[in-house]
Amino acid sequence: MGKIIQKTSVSQQVIDHILDRIHQGELKPGDRLPGEREFAEYLGISRVPLREAISALSAIGIVEKRQGDGNFIASFSPDVLGRILHTYTMLDHALADDLFEARSLVEGASARLAARNAKPEDVQALYEAVDVMEQAVPAYIRGEKRLGDMLQLDDLFHLQCAAASHNQFYIQFVNIVHTAGTDMGLYERTYGRHPEKYYDSVEFHRQLVDAIAAGDELLAQDIMCRHIDLIRTDTEQEESLPPEGEKTGADTPA
Repeated sequence: MGKIIQKTSVSQQVIDHILDRIHQGELKPGDRLPGEREFAEYLGISRVPLREAISALSAIGIVEKRQGDGNFIASFSPDVLGRILHTYTMLDHALADDLFEARSLVEGASARLAARNAKPEDVQALYEAVDVMEQAVPAYIRGEKRLGDMLQLDDLFHLQCAAASHNQFYIQFVNIVHTAGTDMGLYERTYGRHPEKYYDSVEFHRQLVDAIAAGDELLAQDIMCRHIDLIRTDTEQEESLPPEGEKTGADTPA
């Protein structure tokens, strides 16, 4: 069996090889990778770049290391793609814009489908989620709740909205992009500095549930898109400002 790794970036070539085998269906979740010595000999490389590749794939959740048992292809989790998106965003912040565009398109369509498919129990769960978040906002403003608590409540509402569509693609996608957005820290500065903005979210959420309950597909889609667009605008404005406590050049005494 000839060497399959011949390029200079050896560890990256190993990563590409493993990902390609996953894509081709040759490796599936739960499959065990060959032992380190055997795998290195098969690839025609030393163990060092192999270890680097396995560590990188483990860090983003593609490979699962089991102490004493070896390395396995991990089962799919939204966290995996979320961490991948986070890694790429560290290199290219423009991907945050792509994430918001994807949210607007897919969550808008999901809300429209929810207005068509939601069952009474779905609508009730959505109203309850809005009530819980509305009650939590004053506590957050007083410092009695953490930002992480509020982000979880917001994520829960959006996931329940996707669940009301009864479309598994939308459910999985919304889970992925919300995991990615949280990992990127997209919302921390906006809602950390301006906790009162959660009142805007609550208002949008309530209007959205009203539209879903009424079966108004176009209105539900419009409300969701406007909600995400406002979050995007607030986030972009906040990111354009210097970190809290840091002065701009105009503020610096001559």
